[in-house]
Parts: sequence; structure tokens; C-alpha cells
Amino acid sequence: MGADTARLGILMLDTRFPRIPGDVGNPLTWSFPVRYAVVEGATPAAIVEADPAPFVDAFIEAGRALVAQGCTGIATTCGFLSLIRPKLAEALGVPVAASALEQVGALQVLLPPGQVVGILTVSAASLTRAHLDVAGVPRGCPVQG
Repeated sequence: MGADTARLGILMLDTRFPRIPGDVGNPLTWSFPVRYAVVEGATPAAIVEADPAPFVDAFIEAGRALVAQGCTGIATTCGFLSLIRPKLAEALGVPVAASALEQVGALQVLLPPGQVVGILTVSAASLTRAHLDVAGVPRGCPVQG
């Protein structure tokens, strides 16, 4: 593979808004090439406000296409996809980072006693204990949205 071959594949929701540098969905965020795949119909309403389970096969298909193009790791642009990350990782056979929530446990152990990681989200009402559990978020982390 050449130096310009993308090794990171990014699965994106079907959205239409400007993604500023720093956003995982903006290629200027990365100092190396990445590949993107939009999962048609996987809108924020469908994923955040409803159940992402009906989209598992579509995310797997898009992820397999990225892996076939040489990607050796997959990320997503929506933390609410933490619920389907285990299925993606199993089906794709490469590391999958679906949510910043997956970093909370590692950050929590770095804090002094008595301090906890806080979680800011677009929808506290939609962020369930199931999302937090599958991402390994310790109990007691406050959620604000």
C-alpha cells in the first residue's frame, strides 16, 4: 500500500451540516488519509432518537467496503452507535471505535479521588444506561444534554 492509502475508515450518519476541522467527519481533521462511507437512511433521528438495530447490516456492509479498500480500523461519527459497536467489531474483524464514551473509563482512572468524568451529549434523554454500559462508562458519571 502506498503512503496515501487510507488505513482509517469512518462510517458516517446520513446528515447534511457543515463539519468544521476537528470534527471526525472533516478530512482536514486528520494528518493522514481517511476514507468515508455514509450509511444511507441512518439519520440522527433514526440513530439517536430511535433504535440503531435496524441499521446494523447497513453499517456492517459499509464497514466491509472500507476494509476491502484497505482500512485496518473503523471509527464512526456518532457516539450513539456504541450500542452496535460489538457487532461491527465482530463482523469487520478490525478495531472499531464507535464513541467517545469508550474513553470515559480510561479517563476516570486518571482523575484524583472524588472527581468524575462528566458527559455532554446532544440528547441526555436518548443516552441510556445500555449505551453507557456497552462503552464501559463507570456508574456515577453525570450526563448533561
